[in-house]
Amino acid sequence: MTYGAVHGVPIGARFQNRKSLYDAKIHRDIRRSICGGPDKKRGAESVVLSGGYEDDIDLGQLVYYTGIGKRDGSGRLIADQEFRGLNRSLAVNAQTAQPIRLIRAMAGEFEYSGQYVIEDSFLRLGASGFQICQYRLRSLQSAGESDSGDIKHAEANRVLTTHYRIVRDAGVPTRVKELYDYRCQVCDIRIETLAGPYSEGAHLVPLGGGADGPDIDANVLSLCPNHHVMLDHGAICFADDWRVLDRQGNQLGSLTVHPDHRLDVAYARTHRRLMGFDELVVSMIAPTVEDRVRQIP
Repeated sequence: MTYGAVHGVPIGARFQNRKSLYDAKIHRDIRRSICGGPDKKRGAESVVLSGGYEDDIDLGQLVYYTGIGKRDGSGRLIADQEFRGLNRSLAVNAQTAQPIRLIRAMAGEFEYSGQYVIEDSFLRLGASGFQICQYRLRSLQSAGESDSGDIKHAEANRVLTTHYRIVRDAGVPTRVKELYDYRCQVCDIRIETLAGPYSEGAHLVPLGGGADGPDIDANVLSLCPNHHVMLDHGAICFADDWRVLDRQGNQLGSLTVHPDHRLDVAYARTHRRLMGFDELVVSMIAPTVEDRVRQIP
């Protein structure tokens, strides 16, 4: 078994070292803190919370976990983290809802803490001044579930919470969407609803999650819901000439660009970097006549 609970290993079980974690199939990676699963579509299997990253926050049933990045001898980050490799694998869990096993590093040993769900994954500026991949983990037990994943029928607890939200300029996406007559700039679909035509204002560089993109026309596209999700979750990106590419570098067409829409290619480049696209692959794809940006007269 790789995903989920391991038969015969209860929550709170202690292990002397990483080798014993490996032998028990709780964490099958001797060196790294994220164990990527065999099924890339399901995500990672387990993580070790060692306290090695200064941005880790352990609140028990709620954990803010930092991804893997380059560090110096003292353990401090020396470069930006990206959603590549194992960091990307763990981000997949946020989309699939596949739980991971959490192991906490204690004084000279490790403790199995049960299964956690990845509620969110995002980029933000870390304490060291570098960009970090961070994940919000919540214990299944806090949600009324056993370690086997079986749901217990219990009344949901309710608490009063306060949070901050980004105040968006509603005029920016509306202006961009009207410019394209509420059509998707990728697929040209115009969705008709009872309330009228519908499209979504999509930011190339997100406003939140530590990316702090600007809420301006140059950073906003008019997209259908499908392509908005694909953009936000790193399924597509845009080359400098606004060709649409998938993660393998395949060309999916070209972005429609209105002459009055002053898009800034710098935001497309930042989006590619944040989402871990291979710049070498992007730059090696030569545009053809048919792949040039579609212009609206």
